[in-house]
Amino acid sequence: MAKSELELGLGLGLGPGNLPGAVLENVLSTGAKLTPMVTQYAAIKKQYPNMLLFYRMGDFYELFFDDAQVATKILGITLTHRGKIGDIAIPMAGVPFHSAANYVDRLTVQGYKVAICEQVEDPKEAKGIVKREVVQIVGPGMPYDLDKADAKDSRYIASVWNRENFFYVVFLDFTNGDFVGMKFASAEDLIYKLQIYSPKELLTYPGQWDQQQCLEIKKYFASIGILKSFVAKEYFDPANTASSIEKLIPHFKRDKILQTEQEILPAISALAFYVCSMQMGNSKSKIPHLRPFRLASELGCMRVTLPTLMGLEILPRDRAGYNDSLLGFMDKTETAMGARELKQFFISPLFDKEKLEKRLQVIEYLCRERKLLSAIREELAAVKDIERILAKVATKRVTSNDLLNLALSIKSYRQLKSLLSDGDLAAIFEGNFQCLDVLEQMIFKTINDEVGASLEDGNLIKRGAREDRDHLYDLSYRSSEKIFQLEEKYRKQTAISNLKVKYNGVNGYFVEVSKSHLSKVPAEFERRQTLVNAERFVTLELTCFEREVLSAKGVLKEIEEAIFSEVVAAVEKGAAELISVARRLSRLDVLQSLAFVAIQENFCRPNIIKEGKLLQVRGGRHPLISSRLKDQFVCHDILLDEGNFFALITGPNMAGKTTVMREMAIIQFLAQIGSFVPAKEASLGLCDHLFSRLGASDDILRGQSTFMVEMSETAEILRHATEHSMIVFDEVGRGTSTYDGLSIAWSLVEFLVTKVRAITFFSTHYHQLIGVVETLDGAKNFSVETKVENGDVQFLYRLLDQGTEDSYGIYVAKLAGLPKEVLDRSMYLLHHLEQEGGEGKEKQSEVRDKRDDEITRELANMDILGMTPIQAIEKLYKLRQRVVLQ
Repeated sequence: MAKSELELGLGLGLGPGNLPGAVLENVLSTGAKLTPMVTQYAAIKKQYPNMLLFYRMGDFYELFFDDAQVATKILGITLTHRGKIGDIAIPMAGVPFHSAANYVDRLTVQGYKVAICEQVEDPKEAKGIVKREVVQIVGPGMPYDLDKADAKDSRYIASVWNRENFFYVVFLDFTNGDFVGMKFASAEDLIYKLQIYSPKELLTYPGQWDQQQCLEIKKYFASIGILKSFVAKEYFDPANTASSIEKLIPHFKRDKILQTEQEILPAISALAFYVCSMQMGNSKSKIPHLRPFRLASELGCMRVTLPTLMGLEILPRDRAGYNDSLLGFMDKTETAMGARELKQFFISPLFDKEKLEKRLQVIEYLCRERKLLSAIREELAAVKDIERILAKVATKRVTSNDLLNLALSIKSYRQLKSLLSDGDLAAIFEGNFQCLDVLEQMIFKTINDEVGASLEDGNLIKRGAREDRDHLYDLSYRSSEKIFQLEEKYRKQTAISNLKVKYNGVNGYFVEVSKSHLSKVPAEFERRQTLVNAERFVTLELTCFEREVLSAKGVLKEIEEAIFSEVVAAVEKGAAELISVARRLSRLDVLQSLAFVAIQENFCRPNIIKEGKLLQVRGGRHPLISSRLKDQFVCHDILLDEGNFFALITGPNMAGKTTVMREMAIIQFLAQIGSFVPAKEASLGLCDHLFSRLGASDDILRGQSTFMVEMSETAEILRHATEHSMIVFDEVGRGTSTYDGLSIAWSLVEFLVTKVRAITFFSTHYHQLIGVVETLDGAKNFSVETKVENGDVQFLYRLLDQGTEDSYGIYVAKLAGLPKEVLDRSMYLLHHLEQEGGEGKEKQSEVRDKRDDEITRELANMDILGMTPIQAIEKLYKLRQRVVLQ
């Protein structure tokens, strides 16, 4: 028998740890008489023990007892007390309800869940304490305020199920409706996809990962900061959650996908129960904004791990680095939906020539039709976030402004469809959505678009939408016109020119007549009050009018709420078509963004070959660096193919080795998301994996040194790389002794060339590898060009088809500002080690040889006899300075 939602408690150990309950428990254990408010609070808190309870009191959400103490530490708000129970003071803290979103989000970022407890009856009508209920539960994957959640960010919730040798995961982003499932044959593949999707919450049950084949996953979960929300195991059984699953996937028992992959149902089951429970009954039937469930496959995609995406700066490491990443650079979308879809392109690059050519064809078309591209961008700028508006509909938080934005977006969709009825983009807009035309007109005719229109002011609904609404509005807000009409009527009826119809809080509406005209007052006028100079009367008509006016505002509010609900219901009914429109607009936005960047940055269309190894680039550029340096950036040419697929790159630090490697990886990556690439010409084959091993850092939390991290990542690459992969290695072997590092790098080069045979870029300062590469078929030496002039090294950044043994390390150290004493000692030791032929034989040959030649010539030409002793000493000092500083 399944537990109820309240028995479940919606999670064991939610947040960074079980919330403490000592203060509240101490109060309850005293046996002291509790106030009605504390009694109510304790009863609600008992139902949600591991959540922070936001308890609505007037214009504030209050937190009490242990919750108050936790919140004050995280939010920095004041901790006060609200009376005592026995000898125990009640801790209290509060936040204004109108700014609660900011506080709630800060708590969920820290991994806490928040239960929103609202007053569900009018305090004026309450008999005793106001009734309160939890109406919403908020967590990292279910934000409180969608308007304040990062529009470009995804908030996936993941539910995982394992059966025998397979792992099943379902991802749901409730904020935009993305709903996808996957199946994996190994724990390693599951971890890879969890890293890529980076869910905010993970649903699991206690003990789920204690099996032997799951220990790797358990170790991974223990090492990351993801919030683990525990759901009772029985909710992974679809038999216990059928009604919840129906809300996510209507008629799921007849779903063709689920009929073929029934083992994924337990993961869907737990997710469905969890989401429906979090919504606290907001969705009594289908959750309207979810996209149709799909089962994704790794087939047809290039695999790129999250460390590679971040190491190559394709994706940002955090939100602050967005603009410095390739994703931020390529993001010229006009809509939030497009920005999210662009990220999907980035985390799912293709390994399918046909699909890539379709994308490239559209981009080429838009690059040719620049006026059309400008018109598309202008129209897309008017499109709002349809997906999040639908999410607000699902959570009962949609506003009139949201509905108007929805109508504007439908209008823009119609105009874009008309604009693109011919040409390569027409296929995006195939099909008719006639009900959306009706919905657009319904919204525009019904919802008041005046600034400040609101339910409280009685003008949420546009005039003319319904006759009874207009009548009530006139009674509520235009009663003076009716009073004037009655006044004129009574004046004509009685021939009393100074008769007045008035109102006050005591008598209500009345007719006032001066005493000199009392003889003209009709018999049906009922006397109410006598004044010194006048008499006040009421009429049946005035009494009825007063009753209408007094009740009009309340009835008006009810009618406007009903009309608004009718429009929202129409939106829910059209949700499937709106989702389809949103997907089309977001896809169009991504394609136009890629075209816009291609024009702006002078990218070229890559020529993609279906089979074989090829990376041929002419005039290649690193897009971010070249965009900043403009004409100063030195472009690169390279050709790697079946004959030469391994590139060993040598040269000094700062000369551009890493830039070349990143650049080529980015060109390959962009081509495989279907984008033009930063080059004059590019022909390339498709890669099944893109790997990189860049940089060096310790992993202190896992107890791994820099060298251990490097070797672990290298081992992973060697396990998975195929001859169809691309690999980027940057100076392998730096974290250990020279001979150890050289031995590992040497062996690695041989293995990559003879066994893996993938397109590989391998930079190094081990110059011995130049000779190794010359003996290996398929390998080729490259270097970045430098120039020595007057004893100074100039970096020319061109890529040369030859190796170089010059590292110029001491010169680079000089540029970095090392103290002169350190540089002098370094130069001395370098000479000494080179003469001994030891480990330090990384010579600065060209700089030193040319410098020595210049000094020798200068000495030979020096007129010593013509110098004074002081001049000779000064000259000798200058020559010495050139020796030690250069």
